[in-house]
Amino acid sequence: MPARYAFLLLFILSLPASSQHTSMQGRINQSVAQREEQISQVSASPAPNLRAARLAALHHDANELSALSSSVQSDLQKLQQGMLVKDLDENLKKLEKLSKKVRHEIE
Repeated sequence: MPARYAFLLLFILSLPASSQHTSMQGRINQSVAQREEQISQVSASPAPNLRAARLAALHHDANELSALSSSVQSDLQKLQQGMLVKDLDENLKKLEKLSKKVRHEIE
């Protein structure tokens, strides 16, 4: 009889442990499934059109180059009249860098 009670006690004590294991495994599986779904949603999203983005950036740089060019031109006219504009040197450097960038993007 004591062996039967020992076996029954061992069986009863092992039931909660096994049920916890299955519920924990179920939560892990559910978490993994959610992560896989999130990853698939991210990878399934449409890729940005890189060519359109580059053209938009080039258009923005060209507009900035045009505005900077007209600013430098008016600053140079003021210089001919004897007035030195404070930001002329910085604007000329920006103009040079931006023109190199636009030229490189076009090539």
